[in-house]
Amino acid sequence: MAERHATPRARLTISCQEAEWERIREVAESRDVSMNDHVISAGLNVELDPAQTDAPALALSEAEQRRLLDRVDRLAESMLSAASGGSIERLLQSVELLLMTTLYDLVRQGRERELGQLLEAVFGPDDGPVVEGQFREWMESEPPLLR
Repeated sequence: MAERHATPRARLTISCQEAEWERIREVAESRDVSMNDHVISAGLNVELDPAQTDAPALALSEAEQRRLLDRVDRLAESMLSAASGGSIERLLQSVELLLMTTLYDLVRQGRERELGQLLEAVFGPDDGPVVEGQFREWMESEPPLLR
């Protein structure tokens, strides 16, 4: 007769690429546990006290995330206050050129229909169409270097 559990079990499905499954398999074997036990343990280790687990957590705790954000904020503030000679403007122009070149490659590959969806996913439903309009204007005056 099948053993009955005191509490009902949850059934969840995890999907990932074959390379990711292989990595999970390798780690589980190195810990000498089943893949199922490893995945459950890894998921739980994210929330548990790392001092009480034998494996490192797979994600930053809330406190670690907060410290990281604070450090990034301080770094951004110090970089902006130290910026001189239009370095921020040059950085913005470089990022814009990189974006326009990437979008140009989509068009060149015959994937122009993906532009709107991509830009809306990245910039949001309000700003995506604005960026697409700017890109299309840029395409009309396409720099000779990219032709």
